[in-house]
Amino acid sequence: MIDWNAIGAEAAELLSGYLQIKSINPPGDERAAAEYLDGVLRARGLTATRYASAPNRVNLVARLRGDGSKPPILLYHHMDVVAADPARWSCDPFGGEVRDGYVWGRGAIDMKGMGIMQALALDLLQHHQPQRTRDIILLAAADEEKGSVYGVQWMLAHHWPELAAEYVWDEGSFGLQDFFGPMPVFAISVAEKKDLWLRLVAHGEPGHSGMPHAANAADILLRALERVKQLDARYVLHPVVQRMFAQIGAALPYPKSFLLQHLDNPLVFRLAQPTLTADPTIAAMLKDTLSITVLRAGGKENVIPDRAEATLDLRLLPDHEPETVMATLRQLIADPRVTIEIIQAPAAAAVSDVNSEFYRTLTAVLKRLTPGCVTAPMLTPGTTDSCFFRRMGVNSYGLFPAIIDPGELARFHGIDERISIKNLRLGTRIFYEVLSAMTR
Repeated sequence: MIDWNAIGAEAAELLSGYLQIKSINPPGDERAAAEYLDGVLRARGLTATRYASAPNRVNLVARLRGDGSKPPILLYHHMDVVAADPARWSCDPFGGEVRDGYVWGRGAIDMKGMGIMQALALDLLQHHQPQRTRDIILLAAADEEKGSVYGVQWMLAHHWPELAAEYVWDEGSFGLQDFFGPMPVFAISVAEKKDLWLRLVAHGEPGHSGMPHAANAADILLRALERVKQLDARYVLHPVVQRMFAQIGAALPYPKSFLLQHLDNPLVFRLAQPTLTADPTIAAMLKDTLSITVLRAGGKENVIPDRAEATLDLRLLPDHEPETVMATLRQLIADPRVTIEIIQAPAAAAVSDVNSEFYRTLTAVLKRLTPGCVTAPMLTPGTTDSCFFRRMGVNSYGLFPAIIDPGELARFHGIDERISIKNLRLGTRIFYEVLSAMTR
């Protein structure tokens, strides 16, 4: 018998140490995090290999061997974290403090907590299921927070044979409590939006700021941005989102159940839109979005700039094409003095199979361990490293196996990020039981 309370306590202790490592990106340095995780694995008899993709940038791979009669499963998490302002936290963001039933620190949710669950699940699997049909690969990656150039993209380009798997288990969603009703909803990401990063550059004429003129590049850019914001697209029901709402709706009372299960009816969709789009996360699943993220112009207080630029972060629905969006932007801007440069263009998006053995096994385990929960596929409004695996033809699924409420979700990339010991225990058990079923 596995003592899951003891596993939860062990996970909290290990995560505390992991969170104390400042693997902040930017600037990006995963060496100490990889060293720590390597030690956790080696202490449990698991061999890990580190791959340096650039100075200070490290990826780590461990493999628990099976008999090879079935293809591998890859467990993924990233070691880098975003910055945290200590002045705004109630504790040290990199203290790894354990109190009030939680482990506190930057990366507890995104996503070192998941990495500890994965390491412990591998250890449990090697002891409790010595005969396995599949290899289980653990990949701890660098650079996810800045585009994965030195992480998954580099690993797939240089070490694909070491990572080739039938399924990938990544981040992308959670078990959501009090989002759709009192029951937890495990929304399993099977697709995500495409990220298109553009730079608008306005070209004008320099001059003295005491003598304003109509060719100020900053003014040209501001007018272009006002027109660009009109792109805020119409709402569209993607098939994955439709299926998600239909499965959630089946567990809700009337009339919510009727509305959510009939969103494919245009009239019902229009009626439900005000309620659905009141939540920013749901709204982002229903349309292309545009955010102005960086502005640059001028270098001196009394000089009119001849160049101004803005960075746009567009997230497109999987079946929407960048070329079409860019053509619309050019029509909206309608000014030859403003050019559009592509910073990052997305590749074709894929949707993972919701009828696969992995998806069916995961949903069965979730329902057994959390009675009364709802499981549903999800379109992630942001992007994760799953997009790179899907481009390689791998079915990838995003779920941080924990149950969190809206307040907990707000701590993601926010203030006082934390994860409960109860969730560490639950998540480790979900990992173990899914892998156990998949390797028999």
